[in-house]
Amino acid sequence: MINNARNWFVGLSQREKILVGFAGLLLAGLVGYYGIARPTFGAMTAAEQRYVDAVEQQARIEAKVAALQQPVDGTVVKFSGAIDAFVGQSAGETGIAVASVTPQSGSRVNMVVESAKPTALFGWLARIEREGIAVESLSANPTDSGAISATLTLRSH
Repeated sequence: MINNARNWFVGLSQREKILVGFAGLLLAGLVGYYGIARPTFGAMTAAEQRYVDAVEQQARIEAKVAALQQPVDGTVVKFSGAIDAFVGQSAGETGIAVASVTPQSGSRVNMVVESAKPTALFGWLARIEREGIAVESLSANPTDSGAISATLTLRSH
């Protein structure tokens, strides 16, 4: 079969060979785009969206679990330790993109969040409030991607 195709191609004129070669390149390009590049890009986009959804769901679940574990009498746990390290680490574990954490004093910190889904950010804030860190001020602005950027001042009780 390969010999038949080779013999057919050899029998073509120079102009026909160029046209067949050009058609082959077009076919290879179409197969490359629609058969490889486009499905790969679609799979990557879907995986990124599943990851974002999973981070949001984890934040909601953690907030619900923390609410269920809260003492019945409503007492708040007194936080002790370095507030800037705790805030930065716990925000990163929740999937919040932190731009900076600036200590103000031993019990107060300013924090700039580059990007976070609203449910993840507010779920995280509820969780750290139960751990003894209060929100003194919060300024949130929407971004183009459906997330928010925020500037916060947090203090330990």
